[in-house]
Amino acid sequence: MLRVRILKTIGRVVFLVFLLATTMGPWFADGHPATEETCSPPFVWLGDGYCACLITLKGHVEGALYGRDVMWLFCLPPALPVLSTLLLLLIGERRWLWVSHLIAWGLLAFLSLLWFVLIWYAHRGVLILWGAGLGGVVAVAILVMEILIARLQFSMDHREVLR
Repeated sequence: MLRVRILKTIGRVVFLVFLLATTMGPWFADGHPATEETCSPPFVWLGDGYCACLITLKGHVEGALYGRDVMWLFCLPPALPVLSTLLLLLIGERRWLWVSHLIAWGLLAFLSLLWFVLIWYAHRGVLILWGAGLGGVVAVAILVMEILIARLQFSMDHREVLR
């Protein structure tokens, strides 16, 4: 039973680090009409007459902290899993907290993958928001890990009751 608890803690920390690493990648794109010749760094050419400035989630959080950015609500879904994971690590296992943890990661998975797919489709397959897509994959992976470990823990508890 102790091994399962250690496995969960290590897994949660690893996925939290992966999620924080995805915040360095682009999550938002501020596009505007331009020609390919006028689109120079830090802007990227999207095609079809559009140029964009790619914005990382880290950049949005910094802007929100210093009061420069009003788009701080977009930073909420990635912040919820960070908060729930930290609470689980600090407070310990509580059923309501674990359910909230799963809901936070599920919300992040849904919203970031939806955002990634919509932007990918709108720009005809240009993978410009890879940070959001990778964040969604990390969220799905931790959901799968949490559910598999919960099933393992339930079956171990059930076996001990039968003995």
